[in-house]
Amino acid sequence: MEAAIRHMVVFNLKYDKDDPRAKDFIATAKKVFAGIPFAQNVMQCWEVSPKNGYTYGFSFDFMKPEDYESYNNHPEHCKFVEERWNTEVTDFMEIDFKEI
Repeated sequence: MEAAIRHMVVFNLKYDKDDPRAKDFIATAKKVFAGIPFAQNVMQCWEVSPKNGYTYGFSFDFMKPEDYESYNNHPEHCKFVEERWNTEVTDFMEIDFKEI
């Protein structure tokens, strides 16, 4: 079964890539996402192309729109967004794809 929604976000942190705080942010995100059962095929990525100005990317698949909503409202996701994302991410672009 193909994913109903592929949720992707590219972003920058206020720290350099080699800064321990950046590494902690990514490690914490990985733990949070692993604990959310609705997210499938979770990927954490580095940007390797000079074609855009973002450094990091996260990608998730959700099998049903309800799974995506459950992820968005999951207490651990909301806590991560409030405590870490909103204070450490300088800019981002979020994309939600559905197959044609």
